[in-house]
Amino acid sequence: MRDSFMDLLRGRGARRRLPWGFRLESFRMERIDMKKLAFGIIFIFFGLSSLAEEPGNCSTFMLKTNSVILVGHNLDESPELHIPGLICINKRNEYREGITWYELIADPPDFKKTLIPFEEKPEPKISWTSKYGSVTFNSEGLDFPDGGMNEKGLSVFEMSMGDTKHKNDESLPTLFICLWIQYQLDNCATVDEVIQNAENINQQGWAWHYFVTDKTGDYAIIEYIDGRVIAYKNENARFPILCNLQYSKELDQLKKYQGFGGEVKIKKYLPRAPRFVRGAKLLKEFDPTINTSAEEYALQLLDEIKVKRWNKWGILADVTNMKFCFHTYRNRKLRFFYFKDFDFTDGGPAQILDIHADASGDVASDFVDYSYEKNYEPTMERAKYLFKKRFKGLIDNGVTAQVYAKRFADYSERMRSKNMK
Repeated sequence: MRDSFMDLLRGRGARRRLPWGFRLESFRMERIDMKKLAFGIIFIFFGLSSLAEEPGNCSTFMLKTNSVILVGHNLDESPELHIPGLICINKRNEYREGITWYELIADPPDFKKTLIPFEEKPEPKISWTSKYGSVTFNSEGLDFPDGGMNEKGLSVFEMSMGDTKHKNDESLPTLFICLWIQYQLDNCATVDEVIQNAENINQQGWAWHYFVTDKTGDYAIIEYIDGRVIAYKNENARFPILCNLQYSKELDQLKKYQGFGGEVKIKKYLPRAPRFVRGAKLLKEFDPTINTSAEEYALQLLDEIKVKRWNKWGILADVTNMKFCFHTYRNRKLRFFYFKDFDFTDGGPAQILDIHADASGDVASDFVDYSYEKNYEPTMERAKYLFKKRFKGLIDNGVTAQVYAKRFADYSERMRSKNMK
């Protein structure tokens, strides 16, 4: 019998290695050898990212009641790929410089060009100092989140979406997609601000779309289709849930099902309805007068829409009470912490926590100060899996797992050093 999400969170049931997923979008490389590399990586990503039950992986939703706003996120990835992770406490007034995906994976001679003083780099370029502190969940190390929430209650989470095609406006600066998320959390307090920023910055990297919420309960879906930014908000985003198809395609599919204008019955088991459909149904059916607490219900919803056996971690952000709950496939115990337990003022080091650490309950006291080694180690662990399963082509270009991990860790160290000046 399948263990329930709550049983697993509480440490009951079988200990299974349940299982983040991303696909690389098509992009142009200026160097011919990099073109070959890009196509090789694209083939690997699309070949390994397909799922048996439906395309893609990962999911995010918002459950809003009269008393609380909850945002849930599943990070799912194929079982053979381990996803290390850090939970990061990011301070205010932290300086960061823009870096692109192409730069991060460039061959060593080209990468050296990114290390010149920022003032000498050609336009368009971007740097900033964070206005807001944030909590982020990072698989590539400090400064490179998959999602998170800032102290103003703005949250941004990513999901794979194979139809993604980023804009490439040469008059605008460009950011690697993870750093784009950090930029939003550093600088924005509302959904509308994020939507505006999406028009002003190019992205490079994997094929993602985004679910964004804020303290007021506003939410939006942001996608990049044929080089255009598409944002769904309010009446254009009737259902606050996002999985891995274009949002418009998810809505078209939803119309076929009972309760949403169609005749097809929504089934939990085979033949199962898509995760978006099942999630929309559960959000629609929530009734605070008869259901369990909103938090318990949201955790159950997370369980229902995760990709079975692929789930790497589940996160629940309580926007109203500024609290995070989370679990991972290596530690199914429910853990939590509050924003109020951390000092986001500038002057001290960032704090980090291994997301898989053997702990339970309140883990606020388990966070430790950032160090280069503690940041490099999980990124290196992740790189070993990526280069074994997906990034083999980079090795021919002089970028090994060690080089890849070091570039991410060195970026964060450079930023920390500049903040100390």
